[in-house]
Amino acid sequence: MILENFNPNNRLRLSEITREKYRKGVRKKIPNRPGAYIIIYSINGIPQHLNRLNGVDEEGIFCIGKTKDLAKRIIQFVSDILTEGLKVKVHSEGWNFRRYFRDNPKGKIKPMFEDLEIYWKVLESESAALKFETQLIQSYVMNFQDKPPLNISIKRER
Repeated sequence: MILENFNPNNRLRLSEITREKYRKGVRKKIPNRPGAYIIIYSINGIPQHLNRLNGVDEEGIFCIGKTKDLAKRIIQFVSDILTEGLKVKVHSEGWNFRRYFRDNPKGKIKPMFEDLEIYWKVLESESAALKFETQLIQSYVMNFQDKPPLNISIKRER
């Protein structure tokens, strides 16, 4: 459904890079260009099913995003998910990942850094990326009557 919009060659499994050298690993693979990305919960290359309001997301989509610089934005996300505590850095979805998944004592889903895959699509401009992201999120919402888990905005202390 959503994943078919992305080239499987434009994928980075976080298990392929080390926590210590993630910046270099991201820069080596992902371009500094405008585009859209999705973050998938996948264990050993198998997307993990996520229960949603109206059905099951079999692609395991945690987040749909857009940016003017793919490599920079993904580095921000990875940096935020590796941050200890609940300090907000720059990527709200990274904070959401820490708060609602990694550090949630009541959570049933406990994805690790290595369980995330990032797919990206280079687009000609930031406005084209925004349009594409909007189409993807609308498609997701039409299917599940819900946004991907990390796309949900929740008020928090800063």
